[in-house]
Amino acid sequence: MNNHVIKERFLRDRQIIFFLLSTFLGAAATGIFFGSLNNFLSDIYNISASSRGFIETIRELPGALLILLLAPLSNIGERSILIAATCLIAVGIWGAATLAPGVIAVTFWLFVWSVGAHVVMTIRESFSVALSTPVTRGKIFGIVRSLRSFGTIVGAIIIWIGMDHFGFGYDELYYLAAVITLLSAVSVFFLKDQAHTAIHRKKFVFKKKYSLFYMLAILFGVRKQIFLVFGPWVLIRIYNQSAPQMAKLLIISSAVGIALKPILGRMIDKFGEKVVLSFDAISLMIICGFYGLANKILPAYLVIPSLYACYILDDSLFFLRSAHVTYLSKIVEGAEELTACISTSFSLEHVVSMMAPAIAGIIWVKYGYPWVFFICAIVALFMFITARLIPSKKQLEELNSGL
Repeated sequence: MNNHVIKERFLRDRQIIFFLLSTFLGAAATGIFFGSLNNFLSDIYNISASSRGFIETIRELPGALLILLLAPLSNIGERSILIAATCLIAVGIWGAATLAPGVIAVTFWLFVWSVGAHVVMTIRESFSVALSTPVTRGKIFGIVRSLRSFGTIVGAIIIWIGMDHFGFGYDELYYLAAVITLLSAVSVFFLKDQAHTAIHRKKFVFKKKYSLFYMLAILFGVRKQIFLVFGPWVLIRIYNQSAPQMAKLLIISSAVGIALKPILGRMIDKFGEKVVLSFDAISLMIICGFYGLANKILPAYLVIPSLYACYILDDSLFFLRSAHVTYLSKIVEGAEELTACISTSFSLEHVVSMMAPAIAGIIWVKYGYPWVFFICAIVALFMFITARLIPSKKQLEELNSGL
């Protein structure tokens, strides 16, 4: 191996280390902030399920606008965008802790946080592709997601120990989360733009070739938001789980994710996107059934453990969203289209994410919470049908025109 190859490998490994460090720190901060958000809104503002759905709609608005937020930045390197967006996350967390005397104010700061978070989400996906190869992409995504789970564990432990043993309030927790987020931004300074992250990107990409990729994103948007909001909300509102109890659950869930997500990543590489996304949809249908029927079909002492198990499994299965991006990387026509396609998919995903929690909140209030999950089971059926339309692993390898 010559010196040039050794140097290139060293520089690439160095970039991966800083990328992973930034990812870990960002996940720890998110573990603190988002891991306690439902309890924060319930304890401090005592909002109803319908109000929670409305707040979530506003919080998801930046995701729907993502394509418009990133389009004017198509000439700017993605590293610089990642730094700025990470700093914006810190501002949103600080505002929620300091400048939120009422529901309207806290909704505004959640919106600010969400702008940064959704931009970071897109750029991190793009960097994950840039720092990997087609044959190892699922593995790299698995490592990244596993590290994010580890960061979430750290954040949840901080909630648990801080509130149970040191008497922390939400403001102290969120000040700490803001500082950790700024450290994540500092880590990004040591990154360099890689491959497509440094080139001029297309602002918008709408092609028939990507329609299946976009449909997957739309269905995932409904599935994701119902479980992010109303999965924990069932435990908090119906079964009276406290913030420390939810933090412990998040720790266990993240620990399981550390072990399971790399396995799921290798499954993407081994079996292909069609198989793993079909498996995801079937699993989701089963989870929905338990969320809606657990208190009717199980003895009382098994209800909460079964819902915990559903929460943990569903949290790990969220990782399979990565299979959407690995699928895209195999069919994308040019490097300059990748980030635009990702941002377009996130925008479409979040258009439905904005509507889903508000509608689900109304359904909860009018018909009861089980119907929220019965409807999600129907969405999971459509996810399965859509996944079956993806070419097989062998077909994608034969037709591969991607990165």
